[in-house]
Amino acid sequence: MTSAPSPATAPHLERWLEQLRAIRREAAALTEGLDETQLAWRPGPERWSIAEVVKHLNLSARPYLDAIAHALARARARGHTDGGDWRPTLVGGLFARSMEPPPRFRLPAPRIFRPADGAPPPPGARELATWRAIHLEMEERIREAAGLDLRRARVVSPVTRWVRMNAGDAVALLLAHERRHLWQMGKIRESAGFPAA
Repeated sequence: MTSAPSPATAPHLERWLEQLRAIRREAAALTEGLDETQLAWRPGPERWSIAEVVKHLNLSARPYLDAIAHALARARARGHTDGGDWRPTLVGGLFARSMEPPPRFRLPAPRIFRPADGAPPPPGARELATWRAIHLEMEERIREAAGLDLRRARVVSPVTRWVRMNAGDAVALLLAHERRHLWQMGKIRESAGFPAA
């Protein structure tokens, strides 16, 4: 008889931590050494700058991380533990895969997750510092999930209360969303006219 994996080494948690490490490495490679002019540069009038992409990631991650934290706390209080065998739901898996780069179709960001329309790009250095802090918080949430039944930990979407998902699907979605926009930042840097250092 085989025993369940230790929650600290549950395969899905280790996978998410490795994905987050890769995201942080790529984020650093894409943004390190960029000045405010480069961070604020837009490839077109209706396109976002790198600073705006990072602000969008910050705006969207904050409420999801708060909702995940509440879901994990409720699961812990209710004694909802498992053996580390979480799997994505059909809908959650499809939704996360739809976020993976390169985008197959463009999804407009919900209004609450958009940088202010018509406003100048936000200070890039400030947004990058917030983004790094959010990545550390993502790591904390993943580690806090050890031993909890993520299928029973329910997260309400910050966009609409009618959409609910389990905490594992929410983490997978956040990580895929990060990768989608890292790809977008790479494309901005490759655009003709991107300012030289």
